[in-house]
Amino acid sequence: MPSSASSLLLLLLPPFVTPHAPTPTSLGPVIALLMQPGLLPTESYVPASYVKWLELAGARVVPLSYHATDAEVDALFEQVNGALWSGGDGAVPPAARRLYTRAEEAYLRGDVFPIWGTCDGFEWLMQIAAEEDAVLTSPFDAWNISMPLNFTPAAPHSRALADAALVPVLGTSDRPRLTVLDALSRKSVTMNNHRQGVTPDDFRASSKLTSTFEILSTNRDRNGKEFVSFVEGLGGRPFWGTQWHPEKNIFEQGMQESGLPFEAMHHDSYAVAVSQYFANFFVGLCRGSTHKFLSPASESRALIYNYRTSTAMAPNFSQEYTIADSATAAS
Repeated sequence: MPSSASSLLLLLLPPFVTPHAPTPTSLGPVIALLMQPGLLPTESYVPASYVKWLELAGARVVPLSYHATDAEVDALFEQVNGALWSGGDGAVPPAARRLYTRAEEAYLRGDVFPIWGTCDGFEWLMQIAAEEDAVLTSPFDAWNISMPLNFTPAAPHSRALADAALVPVLGTSDRPRLTVLDALSRKSVTMNNHRQGVTPDDFRASSKLTSTFEILSTNRDRNGKEFVSFVEGLGGRPFWGTQWHPEKNIFEQGMQESGLPFEAMHHDSYAVAVSQYFANFFVGLCRGSTHKFLSPASESRALIYNYRTSTAMAPNFSQEYTIADSATAAS
């Protein structure tokens, strides 16, 4: 039975508040999700799997239109804690170039603003950093294929993979217990969906790329053609890019009419652990950012909670958001 003193304390507390209620500084980081061009020239879309992947690690998400202007990017930059560039087939948008410029400037002055590019987003990173769109070449036969990574000597010492050898993946009677690092190098847990890419030779031929990024892994397509599959920013730059999709392992489970999986990827404990690991890694870095919204009201208006998902693109995506550019600009 509680003492009279503790009972009095509970009575004096406001409704729904406990002595350990979270303060605003303990809320998850807010990450801008740069979208892809929609079917209409006045809208953008993004698969919901990217949103869920970030939320999996405790982040909140603000959609950023593919068509966002420099002014709109600048207004949002100081209010969010990082950016994820989604996959798709859009050309490099001005919004990505502006975000990269602002993030590089932030890095040089000691500010924290991580960027993660996935698939098309990875390709944007390479083109922007190289200052040469032609660094991206084709064709690659790497559509709908999952593979293990071929690590470079730099990989085990990288920030992205430093803890991967310490994180276990629980085994079963027929699946040995591995670490995330083992799973990445031994299991087909990285899902690729691309026909363009950057060859290691083209990467090394670009002095701007080699002074900005380090290759952590490569892969070969069905024809044996090698491409860069994972990069990390040099000198502490908080920039990462994967040619593969870490979000799909958990959140994309499209099905053909026959009942067979729509995409060739695994959803086993190894694949799920890899997805979780990188979500935790990236969102954890975004927690180091001190950027914040001007007010709780403006933050609330900007969050993706204000928009509904659709299944119109299934089975390509289990769910997606399609948002009018005017809606994101107004937020």
